[in-house]
Amino acid sequence: MIRCFLAIALPERIKEILAGLQKELKTIGANVRWVRPDGFHLTLKFFGNIPEEKLPALVRATEKAKDDFNPFELSLSGLGFFPEKGPPRVIWVGLSGELEPLLALQRRLEKAFKKVGFPPEKRPFHPHLTLGRVKESRGTGKLKELAGKLKIPAESFRVERLTFYRSVLHPEGAVYSVLEEVEL
Repeated sequence: MIRCFLAIALPERIKEILAGLQKELKTIGANVRWVRPDGFHLTLKFFGNIPEEKLPALVRATEKAKDDFNPFELSLSGLGFFPEKGPPRVIWVGLSGELEPLLALQRRLEKAFKKVGFPPEKRPFHPHLTLGRVKESRGTGKLKELAGKLKIPAESFRVERLTFYRSVLHPEGAVYSVLEEVEL
């Protein structure tokens, strides 16, 4: 069994910007498990634990689903929290730019994965880059206040491939390694 997901990998310069935002947010001292900079990505589909022999079928489904999609541009855009109401559990950076191809691709992937035995997500897809997960709500008011003041550089990046990652859980957080890549 392997724990895996499909995502868009981020260029180093985007990871550096996200790490800089984390550094500023960490000054609040809120109890947050921060994503390690080498772990930043845009998740398209989390599969969980699957038999390793299922991976080739997922790769084939991805290659078929992405057939008429071309590379596209996304940009960093604002800080937010999930859920929107109540105590935050996830701190994230939003995305703007060519969202329509991203959303269409994600919908197409969900349909393709359903055909090979992976049901669609119940929650709607909200493209975001997770910075951290809140462990307890103490200090989150200050965190939200600072997040509202931070300037997010409108840095853009080109999406040219989709990446299957293995996720291995450790006490200090998940460690990701590339399993397969599919070019757009």
